[in-house]
Amino acid sequence: LMKKEGYGSYLMNFGTLTEETVDEWIDKCHKLGFNQIDSHGGGNFFEFGTFDLNQEKWPDGWESFKRINAKLHEAGISHIFHTYAFFIDKRSRYVTPVPSDNLGYVKIFTLKEPLTENSEEVVVNESTENISTVTGFHTENSVTLKIGSELIEFSGVTKTPPYKFTGLKRGANGTKISAHGIEEKAFHLSERFGRFVPGPETALFDEIAHRHAQIVNDCEFDGIYFDAIDGSAVLGGQEN
Repeated sequence: LMKKEGYGSYLMNFGTLTEETVDEWIDKCHKLGFNQIDSHGGGNFFEFGTFDLNQEKWPDGWESFKRINAKLHEAGISHIFHTYAFFIDKRSRYVTPVPSDNLGYVKIFTLKEPLTENSEEVVVNESTENISTVTGFHTENSVTLKIGSELIEFSGVTKTPPYKFTGLKRGANGTKISAHGIEEKAFHLSERFGRFVPGPETALFDEIAHRHAQIVNDCEFDGIYFDAIDGSAVLGGQEN
């Protein structure tokens, strides 16, 4: 059977729906003939990846939305949980101050020379010939290396030996600048939509999926909008 949501429209909420404003939202929906609200995360609402809510506006966390949804349902209004699928905000606790070891990556390099805390180049054994420094919201590429617990951004690469990442920004995303030894691994992180991703076969990927389900079930949301799911290719690498 087709549900009423299939015949209705939704209003977008970017973080102004609270327990204090829910009655206003209900009134607006009724006046305009809308039967759904879509709560789109990001910004100062909730963080993509962790789904941590802005504690200033929702001090009770997602328990607030359990109560909000009860009021919406009583008024005949459905509520959609709108995320960026598995994508991870760069300011989240999965990235800073200590990046997760489960962040997805495109390729692994090994250091040919040690890095001091003042090094301005990353010299590696493997070819950097195909590494691009072009990034953008819809571009499936990052300029970030993860070496140990430090993230390093680069603005240049050499196309012939010795293979180097140059124009470095050390301690990117609030990570700690550290020394790194020869043969240490440098992970070229995956990125799209300006966000990192979890490795597809990692505990972090499972954690993000589980958190989705937990919030939807506990708060009794009526739908999930997996925005950015069109970026799933970033998980499988170019060959997939």
